[in-house]
Amino acid sequence: MKKSSLISLLPQILLSHKEWFGSKGIKGIFADLSEEDLREANFRGCVLVEANLQAADLTGADFTDADLRGANFLEAQLKNTQLQNANFEETDLMWANLQGANLENTRLDGAYLQGANLKDTCVTSSQIKCAYTDEDTQLPENIARPS
Repeated sequence: MKKSSLISLLPQILLSHKEWFGSKGIKGIFADLSEEDLREANFRGCVLVEANLQAADLTGADFTDADLRGANFLEAQLKNTQLQNANFEETDLMWANLQGANLENTRLDGAYLQGANLKDTCVTSSQIKCAYTDEDTQLPENIARPS
């Protein structure tokens, strides 16, 4: 059963998670946004390091300048999202749908992209050379599969 949207509570959730991360878990609350309907939500400049967004619907959301290191986006819907200048280092994006996402200047070092859909994105070879891909990773036609 799909959860109701938390978009109205999102500013407080983001602030609390940033406090949780900054205090190493002593203050704030860990953000578990798994399976949430957060289509077109504004995450611009947020800190969601290690947050759980597994299977969340984030279609059309804005993650410009966001810090998402180590977050869990397993099976998340990230179609047509704004991800410019976002940091996805060591983030789990396995089986995530990023089709049509704007990945300009997005850091993907150590990101897990196995099975991810990167079709119709502007991702470059240099962005994914230090990421983990497999035969199920769907890359744009202009990108050769890393060896």
